[in-house]
Amino acid sequence: MPKEKIINFRIDAELKNKAKKIAETDGRSLSNWITVLIEREVRKQKKKP
Repeated sequence: MPKEKIINFRIDAELKNKAKKIAETDGRSLSNWITVLIEREVRKQKKKP
């Protein structure tokens, strides 16, 4: 899926650092890790009746 849009949002610095560490542990950038989380939630919603 081509990356076409940018989403800007504010997040607490401590939460960002924790998320970045998790993403790095998963071998992903923070941006890619967030994208994966969003894609997962979208798929879950599609499965709901």
